[in-house]
Amino acid sequence: MDIDLNKALGKTIRSGKVLIGSNVSRDAVKNNRGITVVLAANCPARMRAEILDSNASVIEYPGMGIDLGIACGKPFNVAALTILDPGDSGIMAIFEPEETPETSEISETLETLKISESVEAPAGIE
Repeated sequence: MDIDLNKALGKTIRSGKVLIGSNVSRDAVKNNRGITVVLAANCPARMRAEILDSNASVIEYPGMGIDLGIACGKPFNVAALTILDPGDSGIMAIFEPEETPETSEISETLETLKISESVEAPAGIE
């Protein structure tokens, strides 16, 4: 499932609970478990390392801090954003595994084999 990250972030901010800023994000991951952090591409390396070391779920935002700020509706740079509650947004779908076409083809093939193995040959045919 492909989602538009900018739209999902906007909906998360409107309907959920978020903390904006790298310092509060760092503090939040130290004190809480089970939260998600969105990191801009130009998030400072030291801050990024601290957040990644905390084993929090991380979404790598492909744009710079100014782009993340605009996506959040803020007139300033945002290096990190912590999602405490996603609200009505589908942003957590990023972490759900997608079924690839190869996987579904293999599953269909296995089901076909199971069906063909359970069918018995008519009498007189071996």
